[in-house]
Amino acid sequence: MTTENRLNKQEEENAIVEALETSTDEKVIAMLIDLKKYGEVFFVKTLLNMLTGNRSEMVKKAVIEYISDIKIQDAAQLISTHVAENFENADVTSIVMASWQSQLDFSKYLRPYVEVLINGDYMIAIEAFTVIENALYSLTADEVSDYEAKIKKSIPKADKDKQLLLLEMISLIEKAKRATD
Repeated sequence: MTTENRLNKQEEENAIVEALETSTDEKVIAMLIDLKKYGEVFFVKTLLNMLTGNRSEMVKKAVIEYISDIKIQDAAQLISTHVAENFENADVTSIVMASWQSQLDFSKYLRPYVEVLINGDYMIAIEAFTVIENALYSLTADEVSDYEAKIKKSIPKADKDKQLLLLEMISLIEKAKRATD
């Protein structure tokens, strides 16, 4: 790709991001339909920021649907990073839910989901549980052991309902460990 082509592509991407950030809700929703054709992730961070920003519920719902349908594996890292950066300050339940619905492989980016499982309320913890469960068999033995130790350490501090959820995750982790042996 020539330098001129790269500059044109970068200008086009910047224009799309700016349009997403400044357009009306209706226009953003219409743009999401067109953006599915791109097969790129340059605008995913902007979409994720809309979920924790000051956008209407209608736009947020459309963005969640977009994230749930995304098939570009590179988006998994962006989504996971967004969860990690916003978990303490914003409700990321819908993003965590979209994570497991997307069918992306989050095995390399599970740490924020383990944090959500341990530190989130029961409802978001269930969503994180599903993301982790879907990725368990793609983890290395060391990763499985690390997550197991972290979760076991958190069990005594959790409330009763959450303890049961954490114990169920330990059971799944042990099953995954046996499968890798």
